[in-house]
Amino acid sequence: MRTLVLLRGCPGVGKSTWVKNKELEQYTLSADNIRLLYQSPLLDESGKYLISPKNDHKVWNLLFKLLEGRMERGEFTVIDATHSKQSAISQYKSLAQRYRYRTYVVDFSDVPLEIILNQNKKRSEHKIVPESVIYNHYIRMKTETVPRWVTVIKPDDFRTVMKYRATNYDGVYDSIHVFGDIHGCNTALQTYLNQNGGIKDNELYIFCGDYLDRGIENADTLKFLVSIKDNRNVIFLEGNHDRYIMQYGNDEETVSRTFNNKTKPELDAANIDKKDIRQLARRFSQLAYFEFNGVKYVVTHGGISGLPDNFLYVATEQLIKGVGDYETDIDYLWNQNTQDNKKIVAIHGHRNVFKLPVQASKNSYNLEGNVERGGYLRVVTISKEGVQTHEIKNDVFNPYLNPNYKPEGITVGKITSADLSLEEISFLNPVEKFVKGLQKHPYVQETELPNNISSFNFTRKAFKGKKWDEVNVKARGLFINKETNEIVNRGYEKFFNVNERTATKVTTLADSLKFPVVAYEKENGYLGLVGYDSQTERLIFSSKSLTHDTGSPHAKWLQEMFYKTFTVEQAEEIADYIKNNNVSLIFEVILPEKDPHIIEYPCDKLVLLDIVKRQLTFQKLPYGEVWEFANQYGVAYKRKAFTFSNWTDFYRWYLASNKDMTIHKEGYVIEDSTGFMFKLKLPYYNFWKQMRGIKHKVANKHSHMVNTGSLITPLHSNFFAWAKTKDKDYLKDNSIIKIRNDFYKETE
Repeated sequence: MRTLVLLRGCPGVGKSTWVKNKELEQYTLSADNIRLLYQSPLLDESGKYLISPKNDHKVWNLLFKLLEGRMERGEFTVIDATHSKQSAISQYKSLAQRYRYRTYVVDFSDVPLEIILNQNKKRSEHKIVPESVIYNHYIRMKTETVPRWVTVIKPDDFRTVMKYRATNYDGVYDSIHVFGDIHGCNTALQTYLNQNGGIKDNELYIFCGDYLDRGIENADTLKFLVSIKDNRNVIFLEGNHDRYIMQYGNDEETVSRTFNNKTKPELDAANIDKKDIRQLARRFSQLAYFEFNGVKYVVTHGGISGLPDNFLYVATEQLIKGVGDYETDIDYLWNQNTQDNKKIVAIHGHRNVFKLPVQASKNSYNLEGNVERGGYLRVVTISKEGVQTHEIKNDVFNPYLNPNYKPEGITVGKITSADLSLEEISFLNPVEKFVKGLQKHPYVQETELPNNISSFNFTRKAFKGKKWDEVNVKARGLFINKETNEIVNRGYEKFFNVNERTATKVTTLADSLKFPVVAYEKENGYLGLVGYDSQTERLIFSSKSLTHDTGSPHAKWLQEMFYKTFTVEQAEEIADYIKNNNVSLIFEVILPEKDPHIIEYPCDKLVLLDIVKRQLTFQKLPYGEVWEFANQYGVAYKRKAFTFSNWTDFYRWYLASNKDMTIHKEGYVIEDSTGFMFKLKLPYYNFWKQMRGIKHKVANKHSHMVNTGSLITPLHSNFFAWAKTKDKDYLKDNSIIKIRNDFYKETE
């Protein structure tokens, strides 16, 4: 936090030793250390080494540059230098005022001269200071006083003075109100206050910061805050937007377009006294840490990940902007790192990209409710009865800020050339036109197959370069008879892993997912499609852009498994079903011996995943029909693993699953109520897929090409070391499943 500590004492008095003993080295800027960075020790005329003072101008310029960088971030900082003169201490005053730092001097001046001289003799040769220099500093400290604007403490009192303690409000207030980000939404704020009797003297009011910007009532909000700025029962925390209030009050330029273009004109028109604004800004705090009814509460703007031993050592920037990135689930981390301790509770605003409720975890409250976008002002009230949560809907906002806003008469979204072509093909020869479009697409490849059939798939360049659009995502498992313009087989459109694209980033999903959401177990085989070609009047078995007519082993294995799984009568019925309903059956083909992957299976099997219409627009039959079909013919089918009715339940499950190495599955295919699909690959699968790649490199004598920086756990390193001891042919000839089992047997 914003605290500057200046050490004051003669060379040799023990300042650096004191810093080390107090474990403050990581917070300390030392003039001597910087001198040694500029120049190594020099020989003096007596043949002994010394620290050169010749670079002192550069040394102090660098020290102050480093100090200001720390002050900008609000970091606790110790300066290790003599500071014997009053002017040496006064040189920090302007910085301390600018960055609102409390400044302390730890004073070693009462250490006897004899002790200092004796300690100086025992120092490393290059650190020994001439005794005349020590005399000068000693006399100066006896004759010059420390400026009054700093607080002087003795070395032995440091731990006591420099400990940030919780304030006990028991018996002081009946209840405590903590407000989330207001963002210039005064109506919502006043609604809550009016419902609760306004500002009461026997209650405490803590505001989490971000008072202005984005909302449309900035002037009214600021006027209200100014009106209560002198109340002793009000605490204003500083948010990341609130530096603009300070800059505005001081007539300084701001870098925020939102503030400059929108908020500032509102404030200018309101003609609020700048002196009042400056006084308000001076009341901005970094943290509210208090005890109430036997529970400790930590209130910050940005949110923190755990309870530090001493808040004084936490940078103000982290209290304001929060620990981690904006997308970090700080509520989850708090609970993890405080071990669900019910006696310590965190409250914060600023970020809620995952759309968590007010009580975001057992002991963490998230007060960011998108109030400026027509969401909610979030408030928690703490009383003897515990914590109550409140959400006040804000109806006074700029509608264009609401992501769901759709003004009348305006088409939301872009119509691309690909979309237009799909519209046009619905009138005349749609498949033929679509094929021509695919053939011209730079990231779609056509493979001509027997019997007038072509398969269309995205290119390797599209996959590697992530060159996706509305056309080539459709070119996946698409088989078309170009003579009859019939889609003879149709797989899924390309869908993506969590966080692989913007649409599947967790932060995007928090807004876009439509519930209920279902997670299906993802099998670890390969996709096989069974369709129908009316020209040859037969089933088409296809996989990996090829059909069974081409000699493709995967398509041929699918055909063999189909006739092993179903009786002749069943196969005929299924062929009629595919033909008459114009559908394809999508199977996961699992062949542990012929085509092993990552996950181990005991036997060959087909798993029915979906039944898809053989048409240009992707459409699959409801899960219930898949289930009925599978049960009618006795074939395995994809299993529902979880169903979620809200974002919070889904997100918590995602967090847990994404870190659970004990789930020995490939992952899950997740689908929302609109049919939007994406994948979640699990840690166990991802780990052994990575090890499979390492296995191949070691087998081909390319161990040196393994990126050892990616071996981040002992298991990674142990497997790599073990694999390097194995015969190369053994590694080449066996699947990762066999090798994994051998590894575990040999290293148990």
